[in-house]
Amino acid sequence: QGSLLNVIDRTVTGAGARLLVNRLSQPLTDPERISRRLDAVQFFIEDDNARFDLRKVLVTTPDVARALSRLTVGRGGPRDLAAVRDGLKAAEIIAARITDSSALSLPKNLADAQGDLTGHKHCINRLTEALSDDLPLLARDGGFIRPDYNANLDNLVLLRDKSRQHIAALQTRYVSDTTLVGLKIKHNNVLGYFIELPTKQAEKLPTGGESPYIHRQTMANAMRFSTVELSDLEGQLLKAAERALALEITLFEDLVAEVCLDANNISRCADALAAVDVMTALAELASTRRYVRPEIDSS
Repeated sequence: QGSLLNVIDRTVTGAGARLLVNRLSQPLTDPERISRRLDAVQFFIEDDNARFDLRKVLVTTPDVARALSRLTVGRGGPRDLAAVRDGLKAAEIIAARITDSSALSLPKNLADAQGDLTGHKHCINRLTEALSDDLPLLARDGGFIRPDYNANLDNLVLLRDKSRQHIAALQTRYVSDTTLVGLKIKHNNVLGYFIELPTKQAEKLPTGGESPYIHRQTMANAMRFSTVELSDLEGQLLKAAERALALEITLFEDLVAEVCLDANNISRCADALAAVDVMTALAELASTRRYVRPEIDSS
């Protein structure tokens, strides 16, 4: 509060704010380079519609630089891939809007930035095809690859989900066979899947001999059982779930590797987004405060 930065900062992205701080910390002394920056500010003062449209896109743009940084050092997750994808999409929109501007020629700094905003459609399409709409924070949580992206994964997920359906159907059949309506099939990390009954109902469940129900645990208010059939289903479910997650992790690593191979171009795009944010932010400030462009010379 009360700082120069606080007075002039109209940026709408984290990357733009960082770039503005950097420029304040390292001010230019070359009149020609200063003039090029002022040309870009003037462009967006004279084209209010372009400034408004670009800032509306920028305010919803993820921090591509931060997401890319996490991915390149092996600390990123599915949401970082989505941030890269969405940031590159926003860059394409911004580049197209700059092209649609009524200006006959673009100032050099803006033209340079526009050149770095495009050329990422392959990466955008790949990430769009691969990533689900609802993404977990960590890759190890699974469920982030979109259906139909990988046939092997689809088959494993189908097998996993069918096993769960079989367990639900098994509970229905056991209730019907025993007429014990309190019978539930549950799961925990110690026992895995098991049949649980309130103690009073459990006393009516036949065990031993030819009975399929095997006693596993007695608790204060309930008893737990298993069957060979339930154990077999559990094995199928766990195997399918483990294989599905392992394949998802592999697909995630492939996507990260592809992004990292294109890291230089993506990084330049992130820098261009930050630059456009600063250009439009300073134009917004100058327009709001009615600032006048200074005349800079070598003196």
